[in-house]
Amino acid sequence: MMLFRPLSTGAAASVITKANPKFWWREGAPTKLIKRKTIIEADGPNRLPVHTLTFAIPNKEDYRASFIGRTKHHSELSIDLADIVKMVIPNYKSKSYSMSMLREHEFDLTLKVYPNGRASGYLDRMRVGDELNTFGLSGGRIRNPGAYVGIVVYGVGITEGLPVARAELEKGDAKQVVLLWASRTKDDTFWHDEIASLQKEYPKMFKMVNIFSREDREGSLHGRVNPAILKQVFQPTNAEEARFLSVGTKEMMQMTDGYFAEINYKMPKHALIPKVVARTNKIS
Repeated sequence: MMLFRPLSTGAAASVITKANPKFWWREGAPTKLIKRKTIIEADGPNRLPVHTLTFAIPNKEDYRASFIGRTKHHSELSIDLADIVKMVIPNYKSKSYSMSMLREHEFDLTLKVYPNGRASGYLDRMRVGDELNTFGLSGGRIRNPGAYVGIVVYGVGITEGLPVARAELEKGDAKQVVLLWASRTKDDTFWHDEIASLQKEYPKMFKMVNIFSREDREGSLHGRVNPAILKQVFQPTNAEEARFLSVGTKEMMQMTDGYFAEINYKMPKHALIPKVVARTNKIS
């Protein structure tokens, strides 16, 4: 017996009527944009815009089927476990986004808008009051705490990396959290107030390091992330207690795991939030 219908964003999607007002979780529920803020203004092809979009969390009652497998209601997602929101882009597909903030009745997405990007372009065109179907999805990870946490973020990956850093500091397991942010130039960075706030709140426990590939700037590293840079930035007193996380494209994260292995931090042993290999549950 089929328990759910496949995702459909085209003409075959279910028609919502007064007699049938609820939504299948795979199609998502209407999620209203209630606020938008520009973090970085566009300035030619070398400086793409970054926005924070705030959405109201849809009610659980808006779904007409129970959440199964890795699907979750937005309110049950965990940023620090790499849970994501699926944004159902009309006539395209459901696109994964990490939340930059989760509150009781709303959540934030902070995203960079790419040229010809179908998902980011659609979200960029949304205005306050517009709705988009969304649903939550577990990242399928568990937390592997350690006394030392090192986080490597690439570009806009800071929107996941910084909230994880804060969460680790608040939990109290980590005695030191070091965040390495790889960007092209200083102008590509943002969230300066949020970073400064974390440094002020945890002056001895939190360290922020910038590395710029296209700018040699005093007080920051210059070049690209590699094993030597990781060894220079991350210096735990007890290697066995070190845990690491990288945030970027799939290729970047795989590359970084390889770099960590070269300096004797093999994954998943030293992964902060390793993936769980779950048994496949077939639905017939």
